[in-house]
Amino acid sequence: MSRLLLLALLMFPVIAQAELTIDHAWIKNLPPTVPVRAGYMTIVNPAKQAVSIVSFSSDAFSSIDMHETVMKDGMMHMQHVPELTIEAGAKVTLAPGGMHMMMEPVKPTITGEQINITIKLSDGSQQTVIFTVEQ
Repeated sequence: MSRLLLLALLMFPVIAQAELTIDHAWIKNLPPTVPVRAGYMTIVNPAKQAVSIVSFSSDAFSSIDMHETVMKDGMMHMQHVPELTIEAGAKVTLAPGGMHMMMEPVKPTITGEQINITIKLSDGSQQTVIFTVEQ
């Protein structure tokens, strides 16, 4: 029986799913009259292969997209980032003035509130991260 199990493992290797390390996940609180929020975090990919974030979801937001602030023709613009690839062993920081999540809240956010956001990765796996709303 153990030989059969060993043979099956050799023939069909276990496919490892990506797991990112997320630090300081936070959302900038804004007055209720402002229709969007920005989310930030530090992402580390400890795996031996690159992984891409392909989407975000949360019950607290009707939409979540990735944007990057760029200088174009002497003016700052936000451009949509359809997929964020984090190379093996690399760290990517989403921070004010750079890469960030742009979110449309279902209801106003409250400072100190914790919100679950699910990150969908290119390998089909998902990871839920707790974001804290900060002033």
